[in-house]
Amino acid sequence: MNDRDWPLTDKDFPAANPYAATAFSSTAPAGDFGSQASAEEVRRKFLKHEASVQSIGTLYLLGVAMLLFAAVVMIISLIAGVVNGANGGDATPDTIASVITTVMLLAIAGLQYWVGTGLRALQSPARVVASIFSVIGLLGIPIGTLISAYFLYLLLSQKGTYVFSEEYARVRAATPHIKYRTSIWVLVGVALLVVVFVIGIVALVATA
Repeated sequence: MNDRDWPLTDKDFPAANPYAATAFSSTAPAGDFGSQASAEEVRRKFLKHEASVQSIGTLYLLGVAMLLFAAVVMIISLIAGVVNGANGGDATPDTIASVITTVMLLAIAGLQYWVGTGLRALQSPARVVASIFSVIGLLGIPIGTLISAYFLYLLLSQKGTYVFSEEYARVRAATPHIKYRTSIWVLVGVALLVVVFVIGIVALVATA
């Protein structure tokens, strides 16, 4: 490929050989490469940061599961109250509040699902909303502050800005064979979180 300025075009990533290492004049953060770099070099350089950003999306999706579970519990309680005649067939303030709470839980779950899937796909609109959530999360002193500050770094740092760029999207499209290998310890941590979540669900059901 001739040495020229960005942006690349589809011609720079031939469909006949998507695995080929394509050389280009990268606009990646200064100091990461020289004037010439291949798509594979760029992808491998930012792969860990890409995976970290996508892990935020995964956490949002786990939050969706928890919100949906809470909404289901609220709905079951409302149905049980009507069936048992606890409200005498009338809409009491408690019933109205429960309905409003359920609707809010479902709305937040929908928003979190959109953000989570958007971060997994490295979509810029999801990055903006996630950043706003993280800024709000800074108020959760001290744990929330630390976690939210780390999220903001992943999303808004120089590397974070680059992995959400159109250039990096082209790099990813040209290197689908490059995958991030998740650490065994991360997998163990996720498994433990799932176990704790399942135990919590069982405990809530048992005490309902």
